[in-house]
Amino acid sequence: MSEQQKIKEAASQWAKDRLADDSTVIIDIESTGLLNQDPDTEIAQISIINVKGRPLFSMLLKPNKPMGEVVMDIHKITNDEVFNQPVFPQIAKIISFILQDKHVVCYNADFDVKLLWHMFKKYEQELPKISGSSCCMDRYSEWCGEWSVKKKGWKWQKLPALGYGMSHDALTDCQSTLKVIEKMAGAFDPSKVEADTIDLDF
Repeated sequence: MSEQQKIKEAASQWAKDRLADDSTVIIDIESTGLLNQDPDTEIAQISIINVKGRPLFSMLLKPNKPMGEVVMDIHKITNDEVFNQPVFPQIAKIISFILQDKHVVCYNADFDVKLLWHMFKKYEQELPKISGSSCCMDRYSEWCGEWSVKKKGWKWQKLPALGYGMSHDALTDCQSTLKVIEKMAGAFDPSKVEADTIDLDF
């Protein structure tokens, strides 16, 4: 077995392990921007599902300031839609309860987990006591095996739109992430889905 085949097999095993672990949850977040560009970035929508695809939490949130046109054009969430929604401190304890002892998977964990943890700290809320976290995009990129000379590593793959709604809806993107995990584990029939891809800007 070649080194690339071993890496793909390891990614596939990760997917099988996550699907077999009932403590695994998948999180997706839509935001007001990028945290590395704007330290005041907040969450506009958050969804959490389990590995059976059951929604555990899905809600719009009101950020601390109005969203810009560029962001709204990407995720299609408007300032009017979030105006009467809860603010993060009002739902922080609910999120912590759901994530207690869970293994958190995000498609782009460097974005989603980092922003979620930032929000807990920003509003002086106790961080969720999770059992671990992992990045589906990293594993999927290894599984696809497309090398990036510029990156000197596996090329990051965009999230295929395998869910049942509009791309850049947090719940739909959670479903798409679950389908990617199933695909890597050999438990998904791609002929049943008309796939597209989702930009990773937000």
